[in-house]
Amino acid sequence: MSDERLILSSVAPGGPIHGLAVVNVDGEPLVVCTGFHKLWSWAPLRDEWLERPLASPFAEGPLAAEHPDAVNDIDSVAAAVFDGRVVLAAGGDEQGTAIWDLSSGELLRGTADNGPYISSIAAVKNEGPPLFVASSGVHWDGAEVWGPGEEPSIELEAGSVWGLATARIDGRSLVAGGGEEGVTVWDVANGEELASFSVHDGEVTYAVGFSQLDDRPVVVAGTDSGKVYVFDLSGSEDGDPIHEPAAGHEGRINALDVAMVGDRAVAVTGGEDGTVRIWDLVGGRPVGPPLTGHDARVEAVAVTTMRDRPVALTAGRDGVIRVWDLTL
Repeated sequence: MSDERLILSSVAPGGPIHGLAVVNVDGEPLVVCTGFHKLWSWAPLRDEWLERPLASPFAEGPLAAEHPDAVNDIDSVAAAVFDGRVVLAAGGDEQGTAIWDLSSGELLRGTADNGPYISSIAAVKNEGPPLFVASSGVHWDGAEVWGPGEEPSIELEAGSVWGLATARIDGRSLVAGGGEEGVTVWDVANGEELASFSVHDGEVTYAVGFSQLDDRPVVVAGTDSGKVYVFDLSGSEDGDPIHEPAAGHEGRINALDVAMVGDRAVAVTGGEDGTVRIWDLVGGRPVGPPLTGHDARVEAVAVTTMRDRPVALTAGRDGVIRVWDLTL
């Protein structure tokens, strides 16, 4: 167990955690977790868990007769705060993405046309009503952006996309998607592809994130070989990684998020090997030893602040959320 950075750990009532999202509500972080057809919220400052029932997209309409015994299948989740309420999108292997009001459980928009086998969902960093982007690494290609209203979705064309990240850069809402063909970056406004980056032959990108180095936007990618790549998004490079990919995980990187800790840009990764690692993005070097304690693979990582301190939340198959101090 890596105790030095560990601030808090808590056992989820619902068992293994497949996905998590964190939002700020009334000045405090609120974590939303999925696993085994259940959705829970966790208030870490009070260590308070609440089960959050959600209306089924199959409860009424033409799908009800086809799926009379259906329950929500939600493994991937994203959340955003709009007009004082938490809006979330979630989906899973047997259910396409849908959107709910977290507090009431009201279904705001039924399952999208993109189909099931959802691999990743992220909240778009945008102005106005919430938008979400979803992808599947198996059932369909590319990614799709949509919101709780009736507006048509925006298709982001690519091959298979396993991991997603979003950012707001120079007034534009961007999406990065990682998959078998490397990393693709799109402009949400029109679905235009802005950049693409390749990893080493045979590697698959399962997790991505946006960061900034010396006022340059960069894209961070974690692969199935356990490596972390950093690509320059400003167009001043030739598309190669900024430095040699960093290696450390034994096996696949399942999840990744980024943070600024003082003046240092870091990435936090969770792996198939059950470890959590912190990386200095400038030099591509590990920051301290691996963070251990999870008893199974780590499937979700999210960076936030608690009491003005940058922290990383990690969770996975062992059903425990751990909160790590990033300032040490």
